[in-house]
Amino acid sequence: MHCPPNVYVSCTDELWDLSIYGNATYSYGYYTYNCGNPVVEYHLNSCNAGYITRTWMVEDYYWNWHSCTQTIYVSSNGSGTPDIQWPDDIELDGCDPDVNPYHLPPPNNFPTWTYSECGMLGRSYSDMEFYVNSQCRKIMRTWKIMDWCDYSPSYGYKIYTHVQILYLINRTEPVYTCPDDIVVGSNNCKNADVVAPPLEVDPSVCGGNFIVTNDSPYSISKGANISGQYPIGTTKVTYTIKYACGKTKKCHVNVIVKNEARPTPICIGKLVTALMPVDTDGDGKIDNGMVEVWAKTLDQGSFPKCGYSSLSFSFSQDVKEKTKIFTCEDVGLNKEKIWVTDSKGGQNYCEVDIIVQNNNANIPDCEPKPVPPIDTLYAIKGNVLTLTDTPVHGAEITAEYKDPIEKYIITYDTVQILKLDSFVNASGYTLYRYDLVESITQHVDTTYEYLSFTVLTDEKGNYLFDSLPHRDKPLNIFGSYTNDAHQFIDAKDVGILDNFIKGNIIFPSYYQYVAADINEDGVIDENDLDLLKDFVDGTIDTLVGNQWFLLDKNVSFTNPEDVLNQPLPLVVSLDSIASKQAPVDFVAVKKGNLSVDPGSIVPPYIETRSLSETGVKAWPNPFNHSVQFVIKSDENQPAQLRFMNISGQIMMEKEYTLTKGTNIISVDINSDYEGLMLYQWLIKGQPLNGKLTKIK
Repeated sequence: MHCPPNVYVSCTDELWDLSIYGNATYSYGYYTYNCGNPVVEYHLNSCNAGYITRTWMVEDYYWNWHSCTQTIYVSSNGSGTPDIQWPDDIELDGCDPDVNPYHLPPPNNFPTWTYSECGMLGRSYSDMEFYVNSQCRKIMRTWKIMDWCDYSPSYGYKIYTHVQILYLINRTEPVYTCPDDIVVGSNNCKNADVVAPPLEVDPSVCGGNFIVTNDSPYSISKGANISGQYPIGTTKVTYTIKYACGKTKKCHVNVIVKNEARPTPICIGKLVTALMPVDTDGDGKIDNGMVEVWAKTLDQGSFPKCGYSSLSFSFSQDVKEKTKIFTCEDVGLNKEKIWVTDSKGGQNYCEVDIIVQNNNANIPDCEPKPVPPIDTLYAIKGNVLTLTDTPVHGAEITAEYKDPIEKYIITYDTVQILKLDSFVNASGYTLYRYDLVESITQHVDTTYEYLSFTVLTDEKGNYLFDSLPHRDKPLNIFGSYTNDAHQFIDAKDVGILDNFIKGNIIFPSYYQYVAADINEDGVIDENDLDLLKDFVDGTIDTLVGNQWFLLDKNVSFTNPEDVLNQPLPLVVSLDSIASKQAPVDFVAVKKGNLSVDPGSIVPPYIETRSLSETGVKAWPNPFNHSVQFVIKSDENQPAQLRFMNISGQIMMEKEYTLTKGTNIISVDINSDYEGLMLYQWLIKGQPLNGKLTKIK
């Protein structure tokens, strides 16, 4: 017998027709014959590799069997790289779109490939989510395909890798109202402080806050608040609201600072003038009197601001009313306003007493009018209370006029002089004589005085200014207060500040932010905590800066933390005193006294997308008798709470009903147990577990 030789082939070679690898023959005498069909046995694995045997058997004439075998060795080497079609990147719109590849359309769902005889491929994937903002997330989905049949001891199994990007975008545009233009006045010829409310943008249907920036070169903050010091003129400010992944909406507002620097008027304090007789009906009899006064003659050195020259003077804001005529109806005291106008239209005025007399003119029926009272006094009242409405007794409240008040000191010099007089006697001769007459010279000195008045609050925290001399001049109201530095401040305040810095609690009121900024640097951090600790344990005797802050009760902040970036509302500014002036009230906040209103200090709300993600938070931890849980629920639903010791034994069980939104649940635990304990909330059958430490 003659067998074909053994051969070595690849799994990609032809294995269904083995005759190409030869056939066995046998020789008998001088002839050669075909051995026929062999018995074929396949010894191949799942990768189509191994060996194949072909055995031929022939019986001779003496009934003896002869056989031979060919072995075909099949290798998986050299099978090549599989042809893989990886899934394409995809953008998914919505709040929380389904990213399961089984729910995505092709070609974005799974990788595909062309099968080969030599390979056995398997796939897997893993996701990494990157959070940009509440409207933009990115998932990097790493696909891996392993060839089960391609293995080497040096590198292991052959693995093919591809990264697919899934963009999760909420394209809902932000909803907001662009504010109106802001117009303020400047009195210093350069700039003005502008206080603007922050731009408010409604949360989208997906929740979360939008990122708001502004391009104002003068704003203190570059976020939603454009407050700052702006120069005279118009500054165009653009708000930029970012949403989705890189999309923006813009909002424009003009900040207009008008130059309202007014000239400084200086006038004669009092002018006495006499009427000249007038015959108004031409009957030869004196029936009235008249005198004309020029406004400019009442000036005593008025000067402009900002270099605006060419002052004009008038009896009203109408610059054309440069003179005023006084008649018998004006005999007596006349209080007149002398308006001073600069070349830019800025105006201010001073008051002059013009006394019109009917002297030697002997005008009949020309009597003085009743003189009104000169010194009219005005009042302002208010109170000072703490955050718990406790009156503050003994606080100093100051009312201070912003601008200096002109005061005039008028003196008179009287001398007697001889004056030549003449008259015609009965004979028609002109005779002359000297009369001794008095000459009166008026001297007016002008001084400036800043008026300031201070009163103390009574036992009920009330104060009253009942004798303010000027109604129509701007003034500031502010206060101060001191007491025992350590009163109301103890270790409890240190604990509250420590929990705030760690993020365990929030301050819902801007008053707590004011009290917590111990070093008054606009940042609440470890430096403030260290100072408060040293003060409480006696290492230092006083805290830097103010002890008490008396804050304008009518001021509020949309975001309480904004108070750290803005001037404190310590001063109430009034343009004038109204006839029915509203009370000017203050709230007293003591630095470091954070436990003044414990009910207003609550754990931070948990921002979650679903209950499967950190949907519950406990506070405080550790605790002694009671603990609060903050749970955000997407609907009204029942919930069960369990407390267990470290061995897993149930110590307490309670049932609750959650309402849609954020729930704050306080639980009292009065057992003697002390140490580590476990809690478990069951919501929709899903357990939410955590650890607590109970102390005595």
